[in-house]
Amino acid sequence: MKKRDLLLVVGIVLVAALLLAVGMLANNGKTATGTINVYVNGAFYTSATIEKDKLLTIEQADGSINVLRMTENGFFMEYSTCDNQLCVEQGTVDSQNWNKRSLGTHILCLPNRVDAELALTDSEKQEIDINAPDV
Repeated sequence: MKKRDLLLVVGIVLVAALLLAVGMLANNGKTATGTINVYVNGAFYTSATIEKDKLLTIEQADGSINVLRMTENGFFMEYSTCDNQLCVEQGTVDSQNWNKRSLGTHILCLPNRVDAELALTDSEKQEIDINAPDV
């Protein structure tokens, strides 16, 4: 391996580490709200409170269908009519793993133009709201 190649590899690793660190810092102080927001073709479609084993079906006029299955504190794409099934393979997003996933709080189905997102809130705001006196 040439010195130039080695420097290139080290540079790429350093940039990747920097991007990971920035991403983790940007998510600092955020917590999951227990809500899923779904967008279709960039527009808000629906919102749902997470309930274990509940299904959320997204049906579009063109016949595209996506089905989200909720877990105890998150969700995964159980079914999709898309050809590539990458959305189904993205696994579960939940309150414990969202900040470690490459797509963060999102599960995307690009062919069907569906974006399902685990909603977040600032931890500090949530604490203030919970302790605020009733007005």
